[in-house]
Amino acid sequence: MKKLLSIVVVALMAFGLVTYVAEKTANEFDIMSDLNTMLACGNCSTGSQDRPPPKDLA
Repeated sequence: MKKLLSIVVVALMAFGLVTYVAEKTANEFDIMSDLNTMLACGNCSTGSQDRPPPKDLA
């Protein structure tokens, strides 16, 4: 009975580790996809160009 319990516990730990690694890898690909989207977008985040010109200092 102890041996069976040990095998089940090791199998659950292995399953949890595989799940964690797979989820972390999927998150890495999401971050890379978001990064590619940001880099591909020319001036999406610059906002509006309707700013008044700067005032003269003199």
